Amino acid sequence: MAAATDTAVTRDLASARDRVTTPDEGGLGFARLLGAGWLRLAPDIRDRFSEKPKPGRPIRYRGTMEVVDSSAAGWMLAQFCRLIGTPFAPWRGRDVPVAITLRAVPGEDAIIWEREYRYRGRKPMLVRSIKRCGRDTGLREYVGGGFGMSLDICEEDGALHFRSRRYFWRRGGRLLWLPRPLTPGATHVVHQDLGDGSFRFAMTVRHRLFGTLFHQDGIFRREEIAP
Repeated sequence: MAAATDTAVTRDLASARDRVTTPDEGGLGFARLLGAGWLRLAPDIRDRFSEKPKPGRPIRYRGTMEVVDSSAAGWMLAQFCRLIGTPFAPWRGRDVPVAITLRAVPGEDAIIWEREYRYRGRKPMLVRSIKRCGRDTGLREYVGGGFGMSLDICEEDGALHFRSRRYFWRRGGRLLWLPRPLTPGATHVVHQDLGDGSFRFAMTVRHRLFGTLFHQDGIFRREEIAP
């Protein structure tokens, strides 16, 4: 499965060529996207999303999460999506150790985001995606197999919120927007600073007909990685 995931991500890297905003904005240009909202974010959030990992020097956070699929539809979707790179954690659990790693993409203005779940009694499970922010396309996340979503971001009460706008399938230079009935529904991610060097990461996916498909919630702290 890991080899298939790497192949899918490599294909997406080659096919998705949206240019990222200027380097002095850091990260993926969140300051430009948020405008005045950027300054209302908690300072530690601005620091995290301004920093871009250097080649060979990933950024890593560790914590624990509660991982829930709230319906049979969510569980089945998670299993099916393992064919395109496992964009959803396929098992549920409480106090699941999770490592979030951000990696630079050699030769690309993009960031690979990885979440490694260590369920008790199972092999580590890796969820990987690529985030890009094009000047004309806004923020997009590619999850494997050419699939991905465009995202809106905003500041609310000092926290950073990501909400899916539309899902797509991309092959080569052609991008097809998926009809809403063929998508997982609305994805909402929250990054909330807790004021002590830690932050809360929560993700919820809700379908119009099937309700909440997935919910994950956890607290993380940065781990210093030796050179």
